[in-house]
Amino acid sequence: MVEAHMTRDRNDDPRKLSAMIARVSDLAATHAVSSVVVGVAAEEGDLLFPDYLAYLESALRVEDQIFRMTRERAVLYLADVNAAAAAEVLVRIFADFCEEFPTMEAPEFEQRMIEVKPGIGELSVKDVLTSVFGSRERVH
Repeated sequence: MVEAHMTRDRNDDPRKLSAMIARVSDLAATHAVSSVVVGVAAEEGDLLFPDYLAYLESALRVEDQIFRMTRERAVLYLADVNAAAAAEVLVRIFADFCEEFPTMEAPEFEQRMIEVKPGIGELSVKDVLTSVFGSRERVH
């Protein structure tokens, strides 16, 4: 009997992140649409985080995107929202996730965001990643 091992790379292609950031910049510049980019991170080895990302992906709109950097880090792109609306959406989805996947203690995922407003200029991947995973205060 032959045993086949299926592996799936859970990290996305870095070109996808570059395309995502270019799209955010383009929408802000050409269509005057605000968007939000969110960095979501968990402690190394967190077993619930991949499930949370899958839940997020199923709960977000079609025009929103998730880029998986590592097993414990991801970047979300929420189109056509401001920071306050994005925070409300993320709080609601997190609450729904906690209700659907109950644990002894509530999971702790760090989330930081940057609102990309019209007129902000061209963004680089480095600028965005520094903003959402840097040493700034957390946004809940």
